[in-house]
Amino acid sequence: MSLAAFLLLFVVLIVVNMPLSVAMIVSTLVYIILNGMDLTFIAMRMYSSLANFILLAIPFFLLTSEVMTRAGLSKRLFGFAQSLVGFIPGGLGHVNVVNSVIFSGMSGSAVADAGGIGRLSYQAMADEGYGDGFSMSVTAASAGIGPIIPPSLPMVVYAMVANESVGRLFFGGIIPGLMLAVVLMIYIFIVSKKRHYPVNTSFDLRRIGKDFVGAFFPLLTPVILLGGIYFGVVTITEAAVLAVLYACLLGFVVYRTLSLLDFYRSLKSVITICGPILLLIIGATMFGFVLTIENVSQTITTAVAAVSQNPIIVLILINVVFLILGTMSDPLVNIMLFVPLFIPLVRTVGISTVHFGVVVVLNSMIGLITPPVGALLVTVSGFGKIGLGKLMHEVWPFIVVELVVLAIIILFPGSVLLIPNILFG
Repeated sequence: MSLAAFLLLFVVLIVVNMPLSVAMIVSTLVYIILNGMDLTFIAMRMYSSLANFILLAIPFFLLTSEVMTRAGLSKRLFGFAQSLVGFIPGGLGHVNVVNSVIFSGMSGSAVADAGGIGRLSYQAMADEGYGDGFSMSVTAASAGIGPIIPPSLPMVVYAMVANESVGRLFFGGIIPGLMLAVVLMIYIFIVSKKRHYPVNTSFDLRRIGKDFVGAFFPLLTPVILLGGIYFGVVTITEAAVLAVLYACLLGFVVYRTLSLLDFYRSLKSVITICGPILLLIIGATMFGFVLTIENVSQTITTAVAAVSQNPIIVLILINVVFLILGTMSDPLVNIMLFVPLFIPLVRTVGISTVHFGVVVVLNSMIGLITPPVGALLVTVSGFGKIGLGKLMHEVWPFIVVELVVLAIIILFPGSVLLIPNILFG
């Protein structure tokens, strides 16, 4: 079976509405059988794709987010964000962004952030008259901050396939994530002034202090995580477990707002989310195996190198590919499948794999708010009553804004590498 026939079969399976992970597994199995290859070997590859200690961080970070939400801790964070930036024109839009920055230190998942504290932020905006389309767009765009500022599930997967330090990737995402938040807030400010959106609160230093005290313990979560990783007290997986234990301590003991039933529901929700993720990892590993033995990586490297060996030009060309892929497929799938194909080229032209990793993750977040797939668009569209068409009219400027930030971190690698180089040398 040729590579062309293999890819054609995969496309046909997608067209007939087969789940992406299953389509990758089925097309790979057909390729292996028709080419007379050993099924035992591919079974070992399937097993080894999941037999990685670092992958345990994914369910634990998701569980942290679930526990925080069900324990009502997200409301404390929302209250602090509202008192901190709610007085700026477009107040609740800025609150939405700041919430995503704060909550990004809990879950590491854009969809989890949108479905958790994002829903709370959207509802507050809609109730204050910001309009469904604008409220949903702000929620979707700001949720993309989550996987850029640590912890980050896509960065965990990237670290696994690129054999890179998770700690460097996490700290490398801090400046780009904050930069994205600032640029989004500038755009929200401009739109809010133009449309005369309301300011729902006034600046009150005493209230800020009070709300900070109320949210102090939840705000410590990312500090504990990053501090533990930097000082070498815990690995990334152990940090994720520590985050769950800390969230449970706050929910069960400190605030007493979490019940055993809530915790059970959190576990159930995480299992439901993680099942498809793990199947995607298996499918992407099998699919990537075929691309490897067909020398696709070498073909891509040769083709791109023929155009230019300038690191910036190469990075731009790769980003165009990932931007197209991001509009059609899941970020984790794109990272699992295509990062291994580009890593040899990236290293050959002298691009830092930490810089490349953060660029790929931001690129993937832009894909989450871009049709036709746009998982974040699908998530937030369930919040209100407007159609996807009207939502897209509002979300396009946010895509442009995020592309500007992507261009900045491509052109200035120091924006990613500054903190990791200071901390780790």
